[in-house]
Amino acid sequence: MVANPTYEVVPAPSTPYKSFREFYPFYLGEHRNKVNRTLHLVGTSGSIALGLRLAAGALPYILSLLSYHQLAGRTRKWAIDGKDAWKWALLAVVEGYGLAWIGHFFVERNRPATFKYPLYSLRGDFTLLWEVLTFQRRAW
Repeated sequence: MVANPTYEVVPAPSTPYKSFREFYPFYLGEHRNKVNRTLHLVGTSGSIALGLRLAAGALPYILSLLSYHQLAGRTRKWAIDGKDAWKWALLAVVEGYGLAWIGHFFVERNRPATFKYPLYSLRGDFTLLWEVLTFQRRAW
């Protein structure tokens, strides 16, 4: 069974969360609005896709370093120039956080948990996406 299946509001505790398991029901309560959840799911998915593209772009260089020059040549079309790699990484971060923060500030009208619990919040984004993709939780 998933945590907080109805996305009910869970008041923040007076002391910091000690584990992700304690934090996650609160996280879900901060995402009651379907549009906000959708923005999070799209942003997280897009960030993952961009991260995978960045990894694929590094593959020719990694193969060359490992002396697999023939394979490196075949994958050269995927290459992302080192000068452009930071742009792809920045785009992944901006897409993920940008859409999520639009959802919080303009749709849900609450403060993102990222500001107080950045790692738990990031893990919450990935956990929510995983639960939706594996049909453990309804997105809407």
